[in-house]
Amino acid sequence: MFATKAFVEASRKFVCVRLESFESKRHQDMVRSLLNGRFENTAFCIFAPDGKTRLSGTGRSPRQGFGLGRSSPEQQNADVIRQMNKIAVQYPERGSTLDAEVQDFHSFKQALNVASGDQRLLVFVVAPERKRKILTVSMRKVMNHPDVLGRYHLDFADKEDLEWANVIEGEKEKSGIFVVRSGAFGQDGRVMAELPLDASPVEIRKVLNEANGRFAESEKRKQYADHVSQGRREGVRYEDKMPWGEDRDADGKIDEGRRHRGSSHGRRRP
Repeated sequence: MFATKAFVEASRKFVCVRLESFESKRHQDMVRSLLNGRFENTAFCIFAPDGKTRLSGTGRSPRQGFGLGRSSPEQQNADVIRQMNKIAVQYPERGSTLDAEVQDFHSFKQALNVASGDQRLLVFVVAPERKRKILTVSMRKVMNHPDVLGRYHLDFADKEDLEWANVIEGEKEKSGIFVVRSGAFGQDGRVMAELPLDASPVEIRKVLNEANGRFAESEKRKQYADHVSQGRREGVRYEDKMPWGEDRDADGKIDEGRRHRGSSHGRRRP
C-alpha cells in the first residue's frame, strides 16, 4: 500500500512520521498508547495539527485505523486514500512544503541500516555543532525539492556517531556532506560523493542526481526471502537499543514466545 503512487500522492497532504520503535523507549510508549498498552512493531493513527487529537481510529495498519473491512489490496488502498482525502480537506495546508522539517535518525548506524532496507542513498551531514542549525535550514531547500523529496534518507551526525567512518569505504574528510551507499545488510557502505558544508542547494541536488543515477543502474531489487536467508547464513545481526519482540498481552514486558528465533536481548537477524 505505502509504495503505490496513489498513496504517496495522498500522503503529501500530511506530515508522515515513522516511529522508531526498537531504537527509542519514548517511541515504544507511543505505540503502546495507540494499542491499548500492547506493544507491536508498529501502529497507525492520524492526528490533527495539534499532534494530540485523533482523527482516525488506531491499529496495526491504515485499514484497521479506519475500521475498514477485508477486501482486495487494490480496494483497501482506494478506501484508505478516500478517507485520507476527507481529512485533508478539513485541514488545508498553511505553509510551504519547502520549509518542512527534515529527517534525522537516532544514529548513523540506524540511518545506514534503514537506507539499505529501503534501497536508497543516505545523505549524511557531519558538521560542528555551531553550524548544525544553519545546515538544518539549508538542507530543507535540498531535501524538500520536488526532484529530491522521498528519494533519499538524511541524517545529521551526533556525538554517538564519532566512529561512523570506520564502517564506510572511500575518501572522507572530518566534516562535509556525504552521499553514502549502504551495504547489502546496512552495516557498512561506501562514500559515492562528498561536498563541502558550504555547497549550494543547486550543487547538492546535482551531485545527488548523478549519484542516484549510478546507484539505480547497479542496485538490484532485493527479494525478501533470499535476502533473509543469505543474512542468516552469514550470521548478520543488528543490535537494537530496545529489547526486540512484541508485548501482545500488555503486561509491560516483551513476550518470550514473540522473540525472534535465535535472538537475544536487543539483537535480531535480518
